[in-house]
Parts: sequence; structure tokens; C-alpha cells
Amino acid sequence: MRYQVLGPLGLWRGSDEIPLAPAKWRMLLAVLLCDANQVVSTDRLVAELWGADPPQSVGKLLQGYVSRVRRALGDESGRLLVTHAQGYRAHGYRLVVAPGEVDAHRFVELIEQGRRELDGGAPETAAERLEEALGLWRDAPFAAVPPTPALEAEAMRLAGYRTQARESLIEARLRLGRHEAVLDELDALVAEHPLREGLRGQLMLALYRAGRQADALAAYQDLRHQLAEELGIEPGPPLQQMHQQILRADTSLLLEARPPAEPARAAERRPVVVPRELPHLSTTFVGRAGESSVLHQMLQDGDEGRVAMAVIDGAGGVGKSALAIHTAHQLAERFPDGQFYVDLHGATAGLTPLEPGEVLGRFLATLGVPEVAIPSNTEEAAATFRSLVADRRLLVVLDNAAGVEQVRPLLPAGPGCAVVITSREILTSLEGATHLHLGVMFHDQATALLERLVGKERVAAEPEATDAIVQMCGRLPLALRIVGARMAARPSWPLSAFVERLTDAQKRLDEIRVGDLSVRASFHASYDGICHSENPTDRAAARAFRFFGVLPGSNMGLQAAAALLGVDSWGAEDALERLVDAHLLHSLAPGRYQMHDLIRLFAREQVYAEESASERERALERVLRFYLATAERAVAFLDVPPQPAHRPAEDPSAHGALPTTPIRNRSEAEAWLDVERANLMAAVANAAGRTDPTARLAMRLARPLHWYLYPHARARELHTLAEVVVSTARRLGDRESEAWGLDHLSAVYWLHRRYDEMRQCLESALTLWREIGDRDGELRALGNLADALAERELYEEAVTVQHRHLALAREAGDLMAQMTGLGNLGRAYLGLGRTEDALSCLRESLRHARETGERALESLALNEVSFILFDEGRIQEAQEHMRRATILADGNVGAYVRWRGYTWSAFFPACLTLRVGPQAAGEAGGDGPSITL
Repeated sequence: MRYQVLGPLGLWRGSDEIPLAPAKWRMLLAVLLCDANQVVSTDRLVAELWGADPPQSVGKLLQGYVSRVRRALGDESGRLLVTHAQGYRAHGYRLVVAPGEVDAHRFVELIEQGRRELDGGAPETAAERLEEALGLWRDAPFAAVPPTPALEAEAMRLAGYRTQARESLIEARLRLGRHEAVLDELDALVAEHPLREGLRGQLMLALYRAGRQADALAAYQDLRHQLAEELGIEPGPPLQQMHQQILRADTSLLLEARPPAEPARAAERRPVVVPRELPHLSTTFVGRAGESSVLHQMLQDGDEGRVAMAVIDGAGGVGKSALAIHTAHQLAERFPDGQFYVDLHGATAGLTPLEPGEVLGRFLATLGVPEVAIPSNTEEAAATFRSLVADRRLLVVLDNAAGVEQVRPLLPAGPGCAVVITSREILTSLEGATHLHLGVMFHDQATALLERLVGKERVAAEPEATDAIVQMCGRLPLALRIVGARMAARPSWPLSAFVERLTDAQKRLDEIRVGDLSVRASFHASYDGICHSENPTDRAAARAFRFFGVLPGSNMGLQAAAALLGVDSWGAEDALERLVDAHLLHSLAPGRYQMHDLIRLFAREQVYAEESASERERALERVLRFYLATAERAVAFLDVPPQPAHRPAEDPSAHGALPTTPIRNRSEAEAWLDVERANLMAAVANAAGRTDPTARLAMRLARPLHWYLYPHARARELHTLAEVVVSTARRLGDRESEAWGLDHLSAVYWLHRRYDEMRQCLESALTLWREIGDRDGELRALGNLADALAERELYEEAVTVQHRHLALAREAGDLMAQMTGLGNLGRAYLGLGRTEDALSCLRESLRHARETGERALESLALNEVSFILFDEGRIQEAQEHMRRATILADGNVGAYVRWRGYTWSAFFPACLTLRVGPQAAGEAGGDGPSITL
């Protein structure tokens, strides 16, 4: 059989051409020829032949096309087009071809022979081989075959070989002194590839040898201008050197007559091979323009005597290899002596990292060193490799490196060489390297990747589902590619169906896998590297990684992590920084760490698989006790609403030593609470559903968190906390915690102005406080209940309840409760029109506040007195009270006090202008400030 792909697809048996009329038959044969002698999966064939919208009966159609192609091949037994099956179902097909049967294979082979002859000093023979190769090219590859991603990629690859062949043929002819004859072809090639420096150099040399020095210099300047405009770079050193030689009219550029090599000497000369080992370009590579530009800059020629070396590090699945290969292809023409590529398997599931000696053996064999001459000693092999490539311009891509020890022997030393390394480790100790830390994609890049995988129409039709998929995949390229592949294979499914499957966090990693691709396997490779290490720090890091799966939250501070692990801060930091180096954890700032959402799900799987339930609970209890002790210490520095409150304190020493976060003042307290707010909320929600003592700790942690959130009027978060506490307390039969939760829930309803619900909560809480005999709780509930009744304008009931509150406060000797009670009673009297009684209560409250130094209560009392004085027409006295209240509010950053003080003082100028009292102003502009929820 003979197969022609360099032009219209042709199939020949002997001298007879076999027609393949239907387009799908030709597409099937062409795709199989792209990967001849390799198994092509049925899923990939379906995607290639039908794209994102295959028919319902696609399996039967594919089988029918395979049968027809077999009939055309005369292969009824299936020896040429082999079926690979799992059970009774085909999962792939392999087209068996012999050497020389495919014109593209012969084409590539002749080009490589020509390059070897050229490098070996035989330009005449090289020209013959290259002319024969180019003679096989009839038209664009796979002409008249409907395009598919595989055919387009293969056509691009073959077109690249053709350009290299034309360039090499011109070089051979230049060495043979045929510079005049190549000028027209060079002009055409340079027009096709204006930024290809190798071609431009050949044009300059041909022009110079033809006596056209000015034209040669103009060709250089034209390239220099284009590179600066389009890429912001200068031509490479070889071209710059040639430019200087032409400027000096250097005669060494002119062709010298050389005697032909003696046959015996020519036979002894070892051919120099030009490696072209870069993998195929991915047809789905998108984005990363900024990172690619940085890599281009990093790989500009190093200082004299140095190799340009770039290290791309990042988490598994973040796209390091794709970026390295994409950039290497862009830079390939800058390295005419070849490009090496090797996957070092540093983090490949199920595979052992390659030994440097094994890789060097491959390199040396590729460079033409006979197997018997390759040193078995790694150091000697490395020295031989450096010697062979010292004067060459080579690009070496070392993908998926395990560490510096694996990479160092593989580095060339010639200043014309460049190296791109990818690794999940941060190879900071690699001398002379510059580093690019690769993170997840931006949201628009991730969306563009899904568009490339499943089609723009499907993405545009369901933008919300697309955004959800991007978020649940954590913008991780590997996860997006896997989910995209699954969606492409199910074109009739809406994207929302995949959103539903990904929503369950416990099963999400199961959904993000297709074929042999899986984010779980990718994470496993990184985790296994530290888990099975003999290094104690690695093992401690593996344990820390597992326990990060115990507690949800966006990030974690160092002291919280130390509590979680039950170690001191130094030990925790060593473990966490090792995880950062392995890209299993991200360092947001000194002492603060974040784990990617998908990696956290994997960590959760590992902690449940490897740690006992008791260990998990103890870890959770430790971190909750740390959060509780620190939150209570922080809240002690803050303002809280001016009502009596019992603050239970956690004694850290009662449960062993806990790490501590230094909080010495209000500023530090607010800073810690602001940073940890989301983590504290997540900790409460997660722990509340558990058993004792964890659930009770969660309820206790909700209390200081409530005192922090309430002055900031964070109503949604307060509501969530209170409902968690109430439901958990009822489940555990904890009446005290239930009463606390109802108290807090009533405060939320007050912010929402839902006074009926507030009253119901407080009445239920009051019953509970009385049942358990908690006088402070009863006082608090009575005072708040009176306030709720007053807000509903049930002033008579409010006065009755407030009198009960005051009597209980005086009986208990609670001066704070008396002050707030007097203020509430004064407002109730004011609602009934009993102005003198109101003034009497407020003045008594004001006197107590001044005696005790309670500035917040003093400010509020001054506000209330000013309103009454203003209603009585005593404007100057009212203004003075309001001025003093505002000054006190300025000195007190509590949101509650500022809200009450500034809101009513803002009404004062309007009241003076309109000559109305503050009650009327309130009715005109609403019954108080609007809380933004």
C-alpha cells in the first residue's frame, strides 16, 4: 500500500489508485494516518469527524466507515486497520503502515538525511536529498479533505518541515557557491516568513556574496524594525555578528574554494544530527500572552558565558508544560542547531523520575554518539554533552522536573543555548535561572479555553453555567480541559447539567476525569512525592496537607495552622513552607496560606483515608479552641452595643498549650478579626453540625463573632450565625446556648426592622433565661423586649416591661443595665408624650454614664435629651447637647454609637430650618437610617 498526504489524499495498491469518494471515509483515513501505528480512541475519532455535534447513532456510523475503509484497503481480516476493544466494544483503531508507505514519512526522513549530510560537510548530497523531499510535496497536506483539528495540526507540522527543508536546501546551495541562483527563492521565503532569522541571514549572505552589500544591510535593518515593532526584541547574536561583518566588508563571509574531502576522511567523519524533538503544538492553547512574553524576555541570550535559563513552576494541572512547549515552538528558529525535549517524569503518577544518566544517554545518541562511546558515568556523560553542544545554538526543554539534582547534569554550557524547565517544585537553588511562577488562568482566559473545547455557541448560550463551571474548576487548565472534553463528547447535554454534577463538592473530583486524565491523579503525584519521602520535613508537610482538609475556609494563618496540627509555630511554618515549595499551598503573605479549592477537596480525601476519626476531631477541636480564645481576646478591645452582656472566657491552659496571636490593642484586634472573619464563619458552620465538644465550641465561637459583626451591621452574616446556634443548641438540648442564639437572632431582626419577629425571639429567650436562672440573660432580654415594643409604638407595654427590667437591674446592682434601662424607659415615655418623665429618666442615665465613664451611653443619652429640648423650643440647649454627643461619637469608633449620633445630628440643620421637632423630621424622612444588608 502507498498513502499520499502531501497534497490531495491518495491511496494506492501497486500502480492502482483506489478511490475514496465520501468525505467521511477520507477524513477517517487521514486522521488514522496522522497517528499511524498508534491507537486512536473512538472518542477522538468521533470528535474529529463530527466535532461537537455528533449524531445519535454515531457509534454505528463509525463502525460502518471503518468497514468501508477496510474494504478499500483489501483488509477484510483487520490486519491493517486493527480494532482495539474492551470486552465486546471497540475503544480505538490503529492503522498499520510499513516504512516508506506514507509519503509524509519519506518526506521527513529525506529532510533529516539532508540535514545530516549538510552538517557532515556534504552539501552536494544534502541538496539531492532535500530536492527529492521537496519533490514529494504536491500541494497543501490533506487537500480536498474536510479539515479537523488533527489534520490542521499535522498540516502545520509538515509545513514547518517544508520550510526547514527549503531553508536547508538554500544553505546547501550557498555552500556550493550558488548564491545568485537562490536570491529569488529567498526573497519569496522571507516574504512568507518575515521574522524567521535563519532565512534573513541567508538572504543577507547571498546578497553580500553577490556584491550587493547595501541590500544586505537593508535586509537586516528591515528585520530589526519588524522585530522591534511586533515583539519588542532585537535580532539574535548570530545575525548581529553577520551584520557587523558585512558592515566591515569582512572577506571571511565570502566562499572560499576548498579541496574536496578525501573519501576515507569523509567516511570517518561523524555526522552531526539536528534534533527536532518538540511535541506537537496544542490546538486548544489559549491565553497566557503575558506569561509567554515574560518567557521570551527571560530567554533572550544570557550574558557572555551564560546559558539563558527559565524555570516555570506551579501546581499540578496549571499548564506549565503547555506554556513551555508553546513558547519553545515560537523560539525554535532562534536555535537552528536543534531543540531537545524530554519529560523527566518528576511528578507523573505511576512512573519513577528519569535518572540524569538515562536522559544524557538519549541526548548523546541523538547527537550521533555511538552507543559504545556513551559514558556510563553521569558526570562524564554530562561533560561529553556539554562539549558537543558548546558551540551550538540549542534549545533544551526539560519538562516535569523532580528537582535540582535531576536537572543540573542536563544543562548545556554554551552561551548560545537556552533551557526551559518546568517543575512543581520551586527550584530556587538552580544557579543562573530566572523563575516564572505560574498560577491559574484569569476568568476570561478560562472561558476562552472552554469556548475552544466545546464551541463558542454553547458557551454563549449559557453564560451563567459557564461561569459556574470555571469557578468550580478553580480556573485550573487541566480541570477545564477535562470537563471541556466531557462536554464536547456530549454535545446534546446543556452546560447546566455539568454544573449540577460538579456542585456536589464531595464528588467533584470524580467528575473531573476523562480517559487517563484526572486532576486527582495529578494532585496524587505531588502529594506522593512528599508523603513517601524519607525526609522528616516532607512527612510533616504531608501530614499538614492532609489536615488542611479538616476545616473549610479560604485561607489560614500560621498560628491557626499550628493549633490544627498540634505543633509549635516553627514546626508548622517549616511544614507549610515545604507545601508552598511543592505548590500544594500558596503563600498569600508572611504567615498566611491559601489552598486551591480542588486541592483542598483532595486533601479532605486524604485525611479521611489516612487519619482516624478521633485524630480529625482532635485537630478540629484544637483549631476551634484557638479561634475561640483569640476571638474573645480580640473582641475585648472593641465596642459592643450598649447593653449588658456576659462574656464567657476560654482558658487556653485548660486544654494544653495553644499557639497565640499577639493582640495588644484595638487596631490589632480589628485587623485579626477582619482577616479571619470568613474563616471564623466557615469554622462555626462546619463544626456546628458535629457532636460534642466540637459543636459546643462552634456555638461559643459564634458569641464573640456576633459582638464583632453587630457594630458593623453585617446582617446576613449575623443571621447565619444566629440560626446555626439556635438549631445546634436545640439539637443538643443546650438551653443556654439556645437562649444566646435567640438573643442574637433578635438583634438581627432589629437591624431588619422586623419587630414582631424580634419580639417573638426575645419572649422565647426570656422564658429560657428564667428557666435556667440566668439573671444577666433575663435582664438583657427584658431590655431588648422593651426596645422592640417601643419601636412598634406599643409604648404602654414597653413602659411595663422596662419597669420590670429596671427593678431586676436594681435588685442585682447592675449599674450598666440600669443606665440602658433608663434610656429605654425615657424613649418609651417620650412616645407617650410624657416629656418630663422622659427627661428625668435620660438625665439620670446621663449622670450614671458620666460617673462610670461609659462614653457610648453618655453620647446616646445626650442625643435623646437634645431631641426633647428641641421639641420644647430650647434650641440652644439642644444644640449644645447634640454637639457634645457628636464629639463623644467621634472619639468612639463603635458603629452603633456613630449610627445613633450622626443620624440624628444630621437631621438637626433641617429641623432648625423647617422649625419642626426631630419626631416630625423623622416622619418626613423615614423612621431612621437604612442599614445596607
